[in-house]
Amino acid sequence: MMHREVRWFKRTIILICFLGAILQIAAQNTMRIYSKDGGVYEVLTENVDSITFVEKDVQQQEASLMGSWLWGSSESGYYELLTFDEDYTYVGYDCYFTYGFDTKTYGFFSQYGTMLTLWSNGFGYQRRYTWYITGLAVNALSVMTKMGSFTYYRLQPEVIKLKVGEPFHGSGEEEFVFADGVVVRIEDNKLKGVTPGETYILKMDKPSQMIWAYKVMVE
Repeated sequence: MMHREVRWFKRTIILICFLGAILQIAAQNTMRIYSKDGGVYEVLTENVDSITFVEKDVQQQEASLMGSWLWGSSESGYYELLTFDEDYTYVGYDCYFTYGFDTKTYGFFSQYGTMLTLWSNGFGYQRRYTWYITGLAVNALSVMTKMGSFTYYRLQPEVIKLKVGEPFHGSGEEEFVFADGVVVRIEDNKLKGVTPGETYILKMDKPSQMIWAYKVMVE
């Protein structure tokens, strides 16, 4: 008799817990998802039809400091190309197209968290710069320096080739956002070769709003 009462009591407790869980789930009509980057996303459970976990190749989507990055400003009159290599060496190329000269620096760099330190060597001087990375994506590198905040854009392997006077239309989903105006300039959202030489431009993909850098060669 005692064993029956114990079994009945256990079943009652399990049933009560089960009903409580159902009521709690019914009362919670929102699914809250916490991501590792600190973001919190909420989805109404009534809008969820099913949940499926899939395998994606995220390696190609990971942001990396390695590679070449371009910053350019028509108002400032120059652009800078930074190249970070796997052996922790870097090269900086600055073209002051307004004044008609360029400079090149080289050296070593280190990265600890968001702190980026560059030791540069050039003719007659040695300098150390400390930058802070405020954003790093597959296409953009944002840094805070003593001179202010700057965003560099990743250089793509494709090279745009033009002839002097020849326009480059691109696609209808692209917008050119920077050119030096000396070797190549932007006219009605088209690139036009001005003088023979090499330069760099920035263009934006309209659907994604992502900006990329490209090398341009004008013959």
